[in-house]
Amino acid sequence: MTALRTTGRPAATAGSSPGRLLELIRSRDDWTRQQLLAETGLSRMTLFERLDALFRAGLVYEAGPAGPTGGRPAALIRFADQGRVVLVLDLDHHTGRIAVTDLTGRSLRERELPLDIAGPPDVVLATVCHVADGLLAAADGETLVGVGVALPGPVSPVTGLLRPATVMPGWDGFPIAAVIGARWPVPVLLENDARAHALGEAAERPGATPLLAVKYAHGIGAGLVLDGALLCGFDGAAGDIGHIRAGSGGDAPTCRCGRTGCLAAYASGYALLRRRGVTPSSSDDLAARLAATADLRDGARLLGRTLAGLVALVNPQTIVLGGALGRLSAVVDEVRTAVRADALDRLTGDLEIVPSTAHHPAAVGMAALVTGHVYAPAAVDALVAT
Repeated sequence: MTALRTTGRPAATAGSSPGRLLELIRSRDDWTRQQLLAETGLSRMTLFERLDALFRAGLVYEAGPAGPTGGRPAALIRFADQGRVVLVLDLDHHTGRIAVTDLTGRSLRERELPLDIAGPPDVVLATVCHVADGLLAAADGETLVGVGVALPGPVSPVTGLLRPATVMPGWDGFPIAAVIGARWPVPVLLENDARAHALGEAAERPGATPLLAVKYAHGIGAGLVLDGALLCGFDGAAGDIGHIRAGSGGDAPTCRCGRTGCLAAYASGYALLRRRGVTPSSSDDLAARLAATADLRDGARLLGRTLAGLVALVNPQTIVLGGALGRLSAVVDEVRTAVRADALDRLTGDLEIVPSTAHHPAAVGMAALVTGHVYAPAAVDALVAT
């Protein structure tokens, strides 16, 4: 059972198949045939046969001369990513962010809409897919290569299906990918929203590893990225830190999962709003409602103490705090202080704890997962074989 998901990286067997050769070509923009020969160690005939298969499949193209070489200019060989797009459905507790991105996750068009993730899955998906239809139809000459769906629940790394989730009653076992795939006949990948968020944050900081990203909004979740690989866990629940027990006793609050004393029951945006007599909804402006409250500072401090335990376990280089609450300077300050107070100095001396600056990290993360899946060597080999 795999516990990691990767976004695709050049392997040591670069060029051993057309798919591996494309993986190498995708790693940078300035390959020439001569450079590919030197990098792969293939014979000229073998390399040219594999390049020809990629050209015929429309996966690579010649991009013009590489520059002055003293002789005939060498043509650049590049990955044909023009016009190829990914559709991202980023579904949170009360908000859906629908985006059409390029293969790097750069948003081309997007829209945000209110939703209730606890609602019937067929109704929720029909609503977001209708919005997505409009975004996809807004431009000509694009090719949809895949759909990425980020959800506030655990996703099995083996089956790709949503596991039981407290905030999504009725979704367990619902054929999300099949419903979406019936609308757009392309690969559909599901991932936990906090882990997708972590992949996007890692893309913003390619040298930071291990990177621990926290999404702190209505709920609390996290993701760990190590050398580009996302930790999913045995059954897809890695990063579900909101249900780490943070308190006990008769006065410990009851969590939505049914237990008492969970971190989310003390510190999540949902819990903080309920404590103030507000019923959480899609109209919440969490930052405006909670930014200056003592409750939020207390919650952030508890989050920091929880993260200190994770720092001792995984020794991250960087912790990125995102989400409507995680980005707030007061939260970052409280988390930073609590982590440094509770974890050993040798673990925190060079540790960065910073707010997220990414526009839509979950979209970047989902685009990376979809692109890595669609252009995985085995998938490319199967395509050129036809």
